Amino acid sequence: MHLAMNNNLVLQPHLPDTKKWTKKNFYKMLKDYQSIVVKPNNGKQGKNIYFIEKGQSIYTLSINKETKEFKRRYQVYSYLTEAIGDKEFIIQREINLAKIDNRRFDFRIIVQRLSLKSPWEVTGILARKGGSGYKVTNRRHHGTALALEEALNKLGIPEHLKKRLVNNIKELSLLAAETLGQSYPKQTIFGVDIGMDHKGNLYIFELNLWPLLGGFRSLEDRTQIKRIMAYKKAAEN
Repeated sequence: MHLAMNNNLVLQPHLPDTKKWTKKNFYKMLKDYQSIVVKPNNGKQGKNIYFIEKGQSIYTLSINKETKEFKRRYQVYSYLTEAIGDKEFIIQREINLAKIDNRRFDFRIIVQRLSLKSPWEVTGILARKGGSGYKVTNRRHHGTALALEEALNKLGIPEHLKKRLVNNIKELSLLAAETLGQSYPKQTIFGVDIGMDHKGNLYIFELNLWPLLGGFRSLEDRTQIKRIMAYKKAAEN
């Protein structure tokens, strides 16, 4: 998916540097960045995501709330090699995400089309605030789904900038879906995960072919989940 989206010049600035899991790539990414993420190529629910931060004389590896420290990079590589086994993993530059209530957050956007010939449309957007002590934001790790307006209010974004940010998120999600839709011609739904750094820059972390919708179901306002399910039903018929 990253390779397909990286062919789009407009999407390129919004894609964190991403490489396949190999020893050579791992060492290069550690050299190039202060912090990286090692995660499954087809991960679900934030499982088996490793964050590695480079200090002056130590490497800190975090998974969920657990942390381990290593003095040498080969020790980190050996640990991860054993943990990963023969599964397909990728390495990604970690983005220093903006925070809500002192917790990392990102956006989950649902993009759908009514049929294979219909245009893509954004049918839902929410924010996902990470649980205390967790770097991942999904609900399985005690993350919390927030209505978009609530999240923007907590961020203290001025009213005149809210609309611009939301439009940017929608445009980026639609472009990602349109681009990937060429590689997945039978797909009628994508879950787009977008992070935002402290400067307001947006980054696409991944697109999910089978996005979980529990966050939308948990919101008090049922408008989005009703629309999402109506689109799913129409696309299936």
